[in-house]
Amino acid sequence: MMKNFNQIFSYNKTQEMVKIRKTIKSSSFVAIDTEFPGCLIETAMGASDETRYGNMRFNVDGTKPIQLGFTLFDKVGRTRGTWEVNFSDFDGTKDAKNEKSLDFLRRNGLDLKRIREEGIAISDFFGEFTQILKEEDKRVAWVTFDGSYDLAYLLQGLTGGKPMPETRKDFDQTVQRLLGQTYDVKQMAGLCEGLNSRFGLQRIADELQIKRAGEAHHAGSDSDLTARVFTIMSTRIARDQKRKRDQFQLDRERGYLAVKEVEHELMMERGYLAVKEVEHELMMKRGYIAVKEVEHELMMKRRMRKCYVPIQPPRPVMFAPYPSYGGGCFVVPVTWRSPNYV
Repeated sequence: MMKNFNQIFSYNKTQEMVKIRKTIKSSSFVAIDTEFPGCLIETAMGASDETRYGNMRFNVDGTKPIQLGFTLFDKVGRTRGTWEVNFSDFDGTKDAKNEKSLDFLRRNGLDLKRIREEGIAISDFFGEFTQILKEEDKRVAWVTFDGSYDLAYLLQGLTGGKPMPETRKDFDQTVQRLLGQTYDVKQMAGLCEGLNSRFGLQRIADELQIKRAGEAHHAGSDSDLTARVFTIMSTRIARDQKRKRDQFQLDRERGYLAVKEVEHELMMERGYLAVKEVEHELMMKRGYIAVKEVEHELMMKRRMRKCYVPIQPPRPVMFAPYPSYGGGCFVVPVTWRSPNYV
């Protein structure tokens, strides 16, 4: 799909800046892309972060950007406008460049001659663009794809061409202070199922079935594609995160219910055992009482059938005087006969 984006040259700068000032009011995000004359120092794949930043700092300070593309869009992903700013500062005959990178841009249709002759000075554009951002007092979020160089050239423009910060930490702090929130679509791709942070922008767009508008490796087209990829990707990430949160909550609830079911079952078993124990104890008590009742009844019956013969009371002993031989007397017991009891 071909699309003509808003081109900014020296002759239409005023009217396009009016459009930008109006459009940014209804925008929440700015997706950016830059085209520049390549890296003066190539960075090895396994280089440390310090080496990577040192090389980027050298390359950005030593080169001039050729194009800046930016797409303004709102919170729901509706594109408000895309602009492609053509800078006249780069002179291919004398400025530092990487010849292979420059040839690559030419093969992809970048008209370096026209940009040089009809473009706008970097200082002229950023002087007004910076003023727009300050006047609106609006903090938009910035979206890039593998955007270290894009952010670096943007900072350089917003600070009036000041050299890059000396360390990566200083760079990150400056980005945070001047730009606020930033997103890198390449890093976000690692959070999406079916995508990978090693994919290029076009590969990710193809996986998401997004058709490019305009020509690849033109700043306007790349910023537009970055914005649309970001919109779909952020929606997918939000959906996946919600699904994971819901699943986590469901698992927690299921786990809680499972624990409650186990506790309930255990309590039921314990209750059942408790009931059995009470029943057993009651039966034991009832059995004991029954035995006592039977024993009592049996004893009563036995007593009713028995002849009771009371014990005879002790027989009294009676003493009778009896004369003794020797002038005294002694007593002898007299047997007392009691009546017979039947």
